[in-house]
Amino acid sequence: RVNGTTASSCHAALQGSDFQGEITKLQTGASQATTQVCENELVLKELELLEEDAQVFKLIGPVLVKQELVEVKSNVNKRIEYIKADATRIERSLKAKNDEQNTVKEQIQALQKGK
Repeated sequence: RVNGTTASSCHAALQGSDFQGEITKLQTGASQATTQVCENELVLKELELLEEDAQVFKLIGPVLVKQELVEVKSNVNKRIEYIKADATRIERSLKAKNDEQNTVKEQIQALQKGK
């Protein structure tokens, strides 16, 4: 027993939570968020090259809809902010899950040494 925990309950916690699967899912989400930020920053750079009176269109289904350049830049900036915030949330979750996994591993190692 370590901190009121038995080896079998630690092992069950380690397997039952499927830490590695959850960590992999979070890593994939972080990678996707990073890719989306890069893509949107590239779009923003392209938009910065346009003249203020340039015509900008957005594809909505099969239709091209005209939009104001200022509005498009604003929307892309907001999208970048949102994705970055989501990436930060994912990174925090990833760190917490890694910490949780390490804690359980340490508990198991302590119990195995105690045998």
